Amino acid sequence: MVYLYSLLIGLCCGTGKAEAPNPVRFAPVSELSVTQADTAKQTATAKKSKKKRRERKPAAAGVTMKRNITRASITQHNTEGYNIEILIMDGGLPIRNPEELQLIGSSGSTVSGSSYLGFDNVVFPFEGNIRFKSPSKMKAVTYDRVVSFKVTEPGRWVMRIDI
Repeated sequence: MVYLYSLLIGLCCGTGKAEAPNPVRFAPVSELSVTQADTAKQTATAKKSKKKRRERKPAAAGVTMKRNITRASITQHNTEGYNIEILIMDGGLPIRNPEELQLIGSSGSTVSGSSYLGFDNVVFPFEGNIRFKSPSKMKAVTYDRVVSFKVTEPGRWVMRIDI
């Protein structure tokens, strides 16, 4: 495309129908002036922004690894409590009994009932691993799905897994 454009401009310039475009002109180096105060101000601003980045507080909870999962998120619903509820969603509908479910946690007990799935009486910091099998969207293949997460602050947490 650029070659065609250059060819058309060259032909038009040769016949006198158009003028060649003006080249970009830069200011001479002598006209540009940068004071020492400007550079000192920029350096101070850069140092302040680096300090802000360093003073960041680590997240209270997060997903450390996921495999064959569309989305996994963990949110705190209450600051009081010592449990983590697991919601496994497929197309907006909850899956109550996933195939070959394994709940592995660093502390507490696992609860797998018809309406509640999760960890109770956990000690923080807590690391958990959830493994289960579920079919693909077209029900042709069964995937082994895995999510690992870590929670550092106490409370009532809800982990939502979208497959």
